[in-house]
Amino acid sequence: MEQKIEPLAHSPEGAAKRIGESTRAVYTHLSTGALRSYKSGKRRLIPDAECQRYVQRKMAESCK
Repeated sequence: MEQKIEPLAHSPEGAAKRIGESTRAVYTHLSTGALRSYKSGKRRLIPDAECQRYVQRKMAESCK
């Protein structure tokens, strides 16, 4: 049986799918600092843990 390996980091497009928002919204979050990322060569990558932290922050904000 083959195990599926989940990526540790996502492109902005992949992160958008992961958090359920548009790619444009992800780029906005990156520019405002709401989402952190790093460069690997020419690619911009967003760690999966950062996607999860972003969603957790949004959930905490909505409960206030």
